Amino acid sequence: MSITEDITAWPDRLESQTQSTIINRVIVLSETQSTQDAAARACIGLPKDHPPTLVVASNQTMGRGQRANNWFDASGRTLPCSLAIGPEFLKLNNPNLAARAGLAALDAVQHFAPTTKIKWPNDIVVAVGDSAPRKIAGVLVEHSRDSIIIGIGINCTQTDSDFHPSIQHSAISLHQLGCGVARIDLACTLIDSLNHWFAVASEDEVRDHWKANDALLGTTQKFIHNNTPHTGKVLSIDPLKNIRMQTSQGEINLPVEQTRLITETS
Repeated sequence: MSITEDITAWPDRLESQTQSTIINRVIVLSETQSTQDAAARACIGLPKDHPPTLVVASNQTMGRGQRANNWFDASGRTLPCSLAIGPEFLKLNNPNLAARAGLAALDAVQHFAPTTKIKWPNDIVVAVGDSAPRKIAGVLVEHSRDSIIIGIGINCTQTDSDFHPSIQHSAISLHQLGCGVARIDLACTLIDSLNHWFAVASEDEVRDHWKANDALLGTTQKFIHNNTPHTGKVLSIDPLKNIRMQTSQGEINLPVEQTRLITETS
């Protein structure tokens, strides 16, 4: 179900919020197929060290998630946005980009829903009763010809019926957590969070904040590394380096760049 929202005040509000941040330009769209694609198009031909451009949409019709999955947007009920950064502007490797983007999304959501956690590599989740944690936000990092594109999607005002049947039991929104937040307020909070994690935070802060909010710590998980499955208890995750886990064969360390989470088993 779609809803109608007046977004005419969004550009001025977001432009004001980006003052004194690394974000150089804000583009607000009433509708787009994908904020990732819109952000990439907006930066075609810019120098490799171009500062960030933020694209925010009220409605995204063909969003995508990690590993070629669809990102289901209920029209006017999510906050889809993408940040396009010149690859030579920050010079961060992929684990650093993914971790900082995930923590930026986490902090923005935690501002309104403090019990949320981060699930490696960069999903934002919240525990609901005895069921498995549900996803409230997701992050996608892609590389285009001229930019690194960081996509963030946050579930805002959906009810169960707004979610695709395939994710009704694994997704959740801020509204369902009892958080009545306007999307423009959430977007402004996200801008501050993006600026902190990409312009201010040290790698030690990245590691410490991740450890304090790690949804996988102490759980049993299955990972794939070099086409080999590994199942065991997660002892610690350094999002910039490795995953340490206890398996039936002993303690192992898996490098984050060559490892993939397969299933959550407990």
